[in-house]
Amino acid sequence: MNLLKILTYNLEFGGRKQLESIHAVLTHINADVIGLTEADDHEVVKILAERLELHHAWGHGSGERHIALLSRYPIKSWQIYNQPPLTQAALEANLDTPDGPLTVYNVHFLPFLLLPFEIRRWQAVGKLLEIIGKRPSTPHLIIGDVNAIGPGDRVLQHKNPARMRRVMLLQLRLIFRLAIPRLLRAGYTDCFRHLHPHADGFTWWTINPTTRYDYIFADPQMLPRLKTCRVVDDHPAIRHASDHFPLLAEFKLQTSAQ
Repeated sequence: MNLLKILTYNLEFGGRKQLESIHAVLTHINADVIGLTEADDHEVVKILAERLELHHAWGHGSGERHIALLSRYPIKSWQIYNQPPLTQAALEANLDTPDGPLTVYNVHFLPFLLLPFEIRRWQAVGKLLEIIGKRPSTPHLIIGDVNAIGPGDRVLQHKNPARMRRVMLLQLRLIFRLAIPRLLRAGYTDCFRHLHPHADGFTWWTINPTTRYDYIFADPQMLPRLKTCRVVDDHPAIRHASDHFPLLAEFKLQTSAQ
């Protein structure tokens, strides 16, 4: 079976110091499309694209956090969105795959689980849905570091760094879930949760996993093709390449071409 491998990966402040480890991880996974968040150093992205022999697009976020996408397939066009309410960034890339056009929306929303930030993420999702609604109804995916918590997911707050625990005391450790339910109501499927209804699937923090921040969402056209989705933790470089684990989903290619 021929598969389309989609990866989302947070590089932790650009990844320059961890470049060799990141390269080792990406070589091990060998994904066809890689959405990079915290891709703050364009030079790192260019080096990775050159070594992996992939096309790439890189764009500025609204602040210091930037975003990129690497693709085995030609990037026919791309656009960056980084204005309120769609911050920190969303990169829309239109790819020419063996199955035809595929659009990938690689997103990185504001961090912190406090209610005002969750409201901003909810607004960002609304703007993203508005943008998608104006596009042709071609197959598409939403991937990236959403920095939000899905329905029913748990967060091991007692294992988080002390500064995060102190911040969460401001709202009595309550976690508000607005952004991801808005995506789910719009018809998108959380690929990991769809295939693993009871697993934590934590993608942060690699030295002490506590939280699932990174997601791959499939639209109704891509969902029937979903075969696997997993947090990648099977390479020794992963623990020090970033503070996030990579998240990989595989979709069936309907054509035999590669």
